[in-house]
Amino acid sequence: MLTINTKKALLISLLTFNTIFLASCSETTAKVEEKEKEEFAIPVSVASIERNSISSNFHTTATLESRTEADIITRVTGIIEQLHVEEGDYVNKGQILVKIDPRRYQLALDKAEAELAGIDQELQRLKLMAEKKLVSAQASDKLKYQHQAAVAAKKLAELDLQDSQIVAPISGFISHRYVKPGYFTQGYQKLFHIVDSTNLQAVVYLPEHQLSNVKLDQRANLSFSARKHQVYQAKIRSISPVIDSKSGTFKVILSINNNEQELKPGMFAQIALTFATHNDAFTIASDAIITLDNNSKIYVVRNNKAIEVQVSKGFIEEQITEITGDIKIGDLVVINGQHNLKADALVEVLNGDSSIEIHDSIASDETAIVKAH
Repeated sequence: MLTINTKKALLISLLTFNTIFLASCSETTAKVEEKEKEEFAIPVSVASIERNSISSNFHTTATLESRTEADIITRVTGIIEQLHVEEGDYVNKGQILVKIDPRRYQLALDKAEAELAGIDQELQRLKLMAEKKLVSAQASDKLKYQHQAAVAAKKLAELDLQDSQIVAPISGFISHRYVKPGYFTQGYQKLFHIVDSTNLQAVVYLPEHQLSNVKLDQRANLSFSARKHQVYQAKIRSISPVIDSKSGTFKVILSINNNEQELKPGMFAQIALTFATHNDAFTIASDAIITLDNNSKIYVVRNNKAIEVQVSKGFIEEQITEITGDIKIGDLVVINGQHNLKADALVEVLNGDSSIEIHDSIASDETAIVKAH
């Protein structure tokens, strides 16, 4: 049977154990609660929503062509005596490019003139005889036809002599020279190629479903690897009325004013055809938008938290997208780190110039913020 002292000892031991157990439980619970209150602030970069003009564009490519160009040929045969231009030279319409040995054509002209002079003299004699009725009307008519033939022969000789000097039919640059001084040229041989680069064009082929979006004089922007950071303007000059049944496309010709001569025929162009423009639209960097299952959202930073906002996308122009939704001008949208976020997550804004700053402090809900680096 237990004595009174033994019972006291057991009671004291039980109370001591309970005290230690409760203290341990209390400490564990406090640590769990403190740990639950700790939350990481996810580092992000932000940008402000802005109002801008944005356009709906169709992107394609094309090679620039000259609207006016010509192959220069010779209609006469002979030795090239003088060559007045070289490749790259600019020539004006009517300027002499080449002189071919003209002696043969000068002699032919002299012969034609002499024959014509003899027939003119014979006509004068027949005219006097016809007045005295000493010659038949048939003989007089025959001589008149000979006179017409002689006049035509003289004109042909003059034309050949004139053609021994090759002149530019248009103004432009000599893009190719196919002959040298001393070359023997034959009739209709190619001598030069002239290109007028003042007015250029680009031919593009658009899919059939874009036909309703294209109109004459519509604007297009052109960019070139050889002219970095510059955008050139063009406009639609003509639209083909026929759809190619094989490719399902139609031809559109763009006209480009090149008075400054900065562009050259043959340059490869990146083309953006502008179909429509929205002015004063909410715009943001396209990378800031998260799209899943045709639903788009962004994260807006408010009170150090990432607020999930559902948005609808409009026009897209390069790396900028038009959006609509529960947003306002000046909202700070997460543009880097958004894929690591969830609704109401704490964030640390890394932009040095941002108006939002996150500090190591106790938030209003007494939740400790631990920066994640």
